Amino acid sequence: MDIKEQPSILKMVLVSIPILLLGFYFMVALNTGDLLWFWPAFEEHPSGIIIYCYGQEISLEYGSEAFERLTTLINEILSGRKRWDPLSMSDVTYQEYQTSPNMMTLALRFNPSVRIHSFYKFFSGVDTLIIPLDGRHAQTNAVFGQRSGKTTAGSLHVNTISPLIEYIQEQSLCLKP
Repeated sequence: MDIKEQPSILKMVLVSIPILLLGFYFMVALNTGDLLWFWPAFEEHPSGIIIYCYGQEISLEYGSEAFERLTTLINEILSGRKRWDPLSMSDVTYQEYQTSPNMMTLALRFNPSVRIHSFYKFFSGVDTLIIPLDGRHAQTNAVFGQRSGKTTAGSLHVNTISPLIEYIQEQSLCLKP
């Protein structure tokens, strides 16, 4: 004698939740073009680091202690929560970051290009990250990206850029005039 199982709300919920979660995951993955959009860690190694120090350009030697320490700090800062904002960097602002006696900016070059995992499609395939440390946009903890010399749409905002500023000042890599 066959006993038919009665429908159950609990069974429906237990089947529906995984289906909804998988659907959400794949919708975000399709939108961002990134299967690891949820991965919070950023563990990339730049090919070059330049500090635009109040009008002077300071290139850090690849593999030096300062280069390695800044790489570690940047990876920590870009890991975890970040939010995308429509604030973009213009070519004029980027030029000012490089030459202004009133601004300090950090530029990281990557070869090959990198992706910062997030809910947003932006910041995939970037080969340069620009982080204002003093001057315009520094107070917003913004990180701008470039791809082949063209600025990406918007910016990512991290919790803090203070460790970068503190390290650069402690090591006298760039001092405000």
